Amino acid sequence: MPPPKKQMKGILPWDNSELEGLLQGVIAHGTEAAKVDFKAEVETSTSEQKAELLKDISAFANTYDGSYEDFGLLIYGVQRKEITGITRTESDTDKLQNTIDQLLRTYISPMPQTRVVGFETSTGQKWGVIAIVPSNNKPHMFFKEIQCQNPKYARKRGEWFVRRGTTTDPGLPEDLTIITQRQSELLLEPLRESIRNLQSRVANTERQYRSSLFKLVTRAVQALPEVLDGKSKRDEDIGNDIGEALDMNLPDRLKQKLRTPKDALAEDLVIEAKAIQNFLDGPETELPWAPMLGNAEVNKKIIEMLEEKTLAFQLSVATILLNDHNGIYINALLRAIKILAKTAEIPSGVGYNQIGKALRYYPLGLVIYTIFICSVATCRGDILQQVLNIPLKRQGSKFTTSIIEIFFYWHEAKALFNDAFAQRWCEPMAQRIRQIIDDRIGEMIIDFTDSEYFFRGEFVLALTHIDTDITNAENVERRLPLPGLYLYLSEAYDPIAELLIECPDWFDKLYANSLHDILIAFDQNAHKMASPGCVTTLSFKAAELYQKK
Repeated sequence: MPPPKKQMKGILPWDNSELEGLLQGVIAHGTEAAKVDFKAEVETSTSEQKAELLKDISAFANTYDGSYEDFGLLIYGVQRKEITGITRTESDTDKLQNTIDQLLRTYISPMPQTRVVGFETSTGQKWGVIAIVPSNNKPHMFFKEIQCQNPKYARKRGEWFVRRGTTTDPGLPEDLTIITQRQSELLLEPLRESIRNLQSRVANTERQYRSSLFKLVTRAVQALPEVLDGKSKRDEDIGNDIGEALDMNLPDRLKQKLRTPKDALAEDLVIEAKAIQNFLDGPETELPWAPMLGNAEVNKKIIEMLEEKTLAFQLSVATILLNDHNGIYINALLRAIKILAKTAEIPSGVGYNQIGKALRYYPLGLVIYTIFICSVATCRGDILQQVLNIPLKRQGSKFTTSIIEIFFYWHEAKALFNDAFAQRWCEPMAQRIRQIIDDRIGEMIIDFTDSEYFFRGEFVLALTHIDTDITNAENVERRLPLPGLYLYLSEAYDPIAELLIECPDWFDKLYANSLHDILIAFDQNAHKMASPGCVTTLSFKAAELYQKK
C-alpha cells in the first residue's frame, strides 16, 4: 500500500501552504534580491529563452545568501507586485520540472537541484516558483555551448554566473575565492561532526566495557559449545555470574543466562517486550498521545526516551543474531517480537493526534531494522523469513496484517523527528535508526563498514513489500518497495550493487516470489516512494545488476 497522502516539507524547508504565504509576502514587497527574481513567464521554446533561464538558475545556485535559508526563488506569473498569472508557461508543474531538469542536465555541470511548485489564485490565475536548492558543488558552469541568433544570449563552454544584488553577472576570480573558502568550511563541518560522534562512541564503548555487559557477552559466547555438548558450568561459576549481574538490565542478564535453560532466557525477553509495550500504550505511560510540532527540545526528549526504553531489547536482539550461530535462542527471540507486533490502540477517553499514534511504531521499526541488518550481515535468511511471518495484530481483534506495514503506519511521525533535530531529512526516522544502530551495535558487526551493513539490510527489507504485493496480485504499478535512505544517498549504490552481484543463496530464496520479478518491479516503481518534494538519487537498475551474478 502507498504511504498516506500528506504534504511533507522534504527537500524544501516549507510545506506548500507555508511556501505560498512566504512568496505572497515577497511579491507584495515587490523587491528583487540576491536570490529572488520575478518573471511574467518561463518559456523554453527558443535557444535564447533556454540560455536565459539556465543563466538565472545557475547564478542562483552559485550565490550564497542567508535570506530564505539560501534557497533561490525564481517566481513566475508575477508583474509589479501583482500575481498576473501565466499564459504561455507550461501549467503542468511536473512537465515544467522535467523540462528544466533536462536542460540543466544537458548544459550545466554540476547539475543544480530545483523544485517547481505551482499555485492558483481564487480567480483561477496560475503562478508558481522555481526553487533552486542551496549547493555545495559550486561553481555550476555551462559545459556545452548554446548557439543563439542574438549573440548576446549565446553561452560558451566554461562560462558561469553569480548574482550581485539584483543583477546576474559573469563569475570572476574573486567570486571563485569566496566559493572555495565557503565550501571548504562546509566540507570540514561533517569531519568535525564525525570527530564529535567518534568521541561520543568511544566514551559510550568505554562505559559498556566497564559494565558487565561485555564480560557476560564473552562468557556467553565461550559457554555456547558447552551448552551444545550438554555440559553446564559449575554452580559456583553461575553464582559468580549472577552476583555480577545483580541490578543490571536485560542485555547483561541475557549474556549470563545464555548458559542457563532456554526457558529462563525466553521469559526475560518476553518480560522486556511487555515492558516496552506497556510503555507505549499503558494507562500510566509517560509517552504523550498528542505531541506537537514546534518544540524541538521536548520532542527530542520524547524520541530519546523511546530509544532508551528499547535499548536493552535491541542489544539483546543484536547479541543473539550475531553470536548464537546455532539458533538456540531464535524461538525465544521470535516469541518476544510477537509481543511488540501489535497495532497502536488509543485508550478510551485519551486525547491524541496522528503523530502520537504513529510514534508508537518506532520501537518495533528500530528492532526490525536491527534484525535485518544483523541477519543480512551474518547471512541468516531463515531468521528473516520467520520474522516476516509474524503478523501485526490489532489488539482485541482477529484482524492481522504484515509486520512490515508499520513502515507506512509510522509515516505521520516523520515530521516530529525533523522538528526534534532541526533537520530536513526525507526519511528522518530511517536516518535516526542508522545513527542509533551505528552507535549501539556498529562495533559488533566487524565484517562490514557502516554503509555496507546498513544499506544491504535496508534494501533487503525494502524488497519485502514488493514480494507481498506480488503475492497479493497487486497491480504492477502498485508493487512498491518500502521507503528508506537508499532512495536518496549515493553511498547506498556500492553496497546494494555488491549484494545483487554476489547474491548469496539465502537472498535468492528469501522471498515467496522470483527475486528477478521483484527487482524488475523495484526498478519500475522505487522512485514513486520518494517523499513529496524529495528527489531520489537511484542510479542503478537492480534487475540488471542481479543478472550479472
